[in-house]
Amino acid sequence: MKHLNLQETFFFIILVVASIGFLYVVGPFIMDIFMAIVLAILFKKPMTYFIKKFKGNNNKAAMTTLLVVLFVIVIPLTFIGLMVSREVGSTYLAFSKNWPSIQNYIKDLPTQVSSVPYLSNALNDIDWNEIAKGMNQLISTLAGFIFTLIQQTFINVGVIIVHFFIVMFLLYYLLADGKKLVEKIQYLLPLKDSDEQELFAKLEQVTDALIVNTFMIGIIEGTFGGILFAILGIPSPFFWGTIMVFLSIIPLVGANSILVPIAIVQLAIGNFWTGMVILVIGVGAILINQNIIRPRLDGHKSGMHPAIMFLASMGGLVWLGIIGFLVGPMVTALFLVLWHQFGIKYQNKLEKFNKG
Repeated sequence: MKHLNLQETFFFIILVVASIGFLYVVGPFIMDIFMAIVLAILFKKPMTYFIKKFKGNNNKAAMTTLLVVLFVIVIPLTFIGLMVSREVGSTYLAFSKNWPSIQNYIKDLPTQVSSVPYLSNALNDIDWNEIAKGMNQLISTLAGFIFTLIQQTFINVGVIIVHFFIVMFLLYYLLADGKKLVEKIQYLLPLKDSDEQELFAKLEQVTDALIVNTFMIGIIEGTFGGILFAILGIPSPFFWGTIMVFLSIIPLVGANSILVPIAIVQLAIGNFWTGMVILVIGVGAILINQNIIRPRLDGHKSGMHPAIMFLASMGGLVWLGIIGFLVGPMVTALFLVLWHQFGIKYQNKLEKFNKG
């Protein structure tokens, strides 16, 4: 018996060491693995359809699903990248050209405000030089952030291509052998089959809700903002619309982080009506969407309370950056399901404990 225990101890030591080593090996590709899993969940229904179409041939179904991913996601994103790359230069030149006018507007702001009745006396004590410096710094920081985001997202083409092939490679095998892989994981997990099924189902539900609702809302907001800019004659509407799509997936940021500064810039360079239209129509519509429509959609479809969904998304963003808006809610869903199962398993003991 002692010999058997020694063997078991040695086995588990090797198992732990090998597992840690494996995590170090796949560490650089964790996000690629995660994105492949997310895409496999999103395209689960098309994959099921193609399996029926090809009479159970998983390899053909997986390859056809990859083609669907290519045409639905990869090609549109490539087109967006090319268009944005073209407009980055012109946008930067336009911003640089208007920057002196914006600075002059900020400097002349005290004079303009002093001509407004009832405001001149109330605002005499304000240090306008400090406000001008703050606005100057805010706009400069925002511009730097936007162009850094563009550079990291679209200019590092070589890195993007490498990760793209890794994700597609992993996605193919997840689609072709995903069912066997899930069954293997369920076999190794020391949980009831019903509990494991509940865990996987909840993770799928949250992922599907977040991707569909978040990106759908982001595309709507970005398209709305881009069309509004095109109508009003704002330079590079495609560029700004794309930035709004990305920023709208972040809670409390949204498309208004672009609309408000652009409106201020338009007011600063003398385009009063353009600035007011952006503030009233653009910002107003986005506020309604972000604060009323989006939380209800996310919370309803994911099965989580909107407040918990918000905290999970924000916590994920702080933890892992942009990809955290997916990871945070998925970890939260796992946490909620496990504690729900704990409450069911130990209901009698918890009731006795609560009664003292």
